[in-house]
Amino acid sequence: LVPVLVVPLLVGILSGLYPALFMSSFQPVKTLKGFLKVGGGNVSFRKVLVVTQFSISIILIISTAIVFQQLNFMQKAELGYQKDRIITLDNDPALYTSYESFRQKLLSNKAIVDAGRSSRIPTGRLLDSQGAGTVEGDSLNPSASDIKNVMADETFIPTYQIQMAAGRNFSREYGTDSTAFILNESAAKDLGWKTAQAAVGKTMSYGGIRGQVIGVMRDFHFESMHQTIVPMLLQMPSKDAPGLLGDISIKISGNDIKGSLAFIEQTYKQFVPETPFRYSFLDERFQSLYDAELKQGNLFGVFAGIAIFIACLGLFGLSAFAITQRMKEIGVRKVLGASVNSIVQLLSKDFLKLVAIAAVIAFPVAWYAMYNWLQDFAYRVTIGWW
Repeated sequence: LVPVLVVPLLVGILSGLYPALFMSSFQPVKTLKGFLKVGGGNVSFRKVLVVTQFSISIILIISTAIVFQQLNFMQKAELGYQKDRIITLDNDPALYTSYESFRQKLLSNKAIVDAGRSSRIPTGRLLDSQGAGTVEGDSLNPSASDIKNVMADETFIPTYQIQMAAGRNFSREYGTDSTAFILNESAAKDLGWKTAQAAVGKTMSYGGIRGQVIGVMRDFHFESMHQTIVPMLLQMPSKDAPGLLGDISIKISGNDIKGSLAFIEQTYKQFVPETPFRYSFLDERFQSLYDAELKQGNLFGVFAGIAIFIACLGLFGLSAFAITQRMKEIGVRKVLGASVNSIVQLLSKDFLKLVAIAAVIAFPVAWYAMYNWLQDFAYRVTIGWW
């Protein structure tokens, strides 16, 4: 990245110094005579400077546009869950036995929509949660799949407003739900079921637990869009293992976020007086997933602006240099009745050709570079020839 950003600056400085070194350091008449004597070589060097600088400037402009296009795509993509107005807390051990009272106290405030617990929350990674899920089929070989798992209670799905494709959510009314599973669509498909409904009611094993599939969630982006949606399932831990649910997610409503947060903090300190209140907003965690890309886009934008500015200065200097060379020709054309527009077209024609050549060079280079950059994202925009 650094060489790509430094090169246009060096080329810009060089193109700006070019006319100065050849015109300001010597007497104008001698400079012109010396320039004309060496002729072609200097003209070629000047053209190379212009083409190189504008090629890099165009590459930076295109790269900046694609970076922000990808960022905009990720930020506005349908995630499959609601990330807005969700506050997350660590589930302190002091809350293990008093969580239900804590939750009911929160829900007594109309600004609190719901609260749920889970072993991890969306925007996190699922790297260390993999297990083998198996389901007995009609053949001698059971279907098997590597599936990520998240431990969650019955309020996790409604808190995040995750849509069900088939079946139902967990419920404390069913004692067997402690061994039940809720799959996502990818997991159901990997285990051999053609439809979500076909998976409901079937028996499978996961992590040494044998239980029934009671529901299938719509696929949603638990991780960032750098990763594909992977097969995953939800399990509800038994009542004697509350420590497995290390995160609390609280859904709030209304515009008084500050007031809601103050109420949550007050309630938290009533139940956990000795632990500092630490929280985060899920939408901020979501934004942090793409901090590197945002910084990269901003950096490209700044350097693209600098490169364009220097390119224009260099082009202005080289244009002035060209005008000086052709001063006599311009005078003759003026005497013969040439208009200002025709003279401007005459002088700018060569430089416009060079800019066009730079564009022809820059477009495929930018396309190739950004195509490779986009491969880091499982879900990405399509680069068009625009």
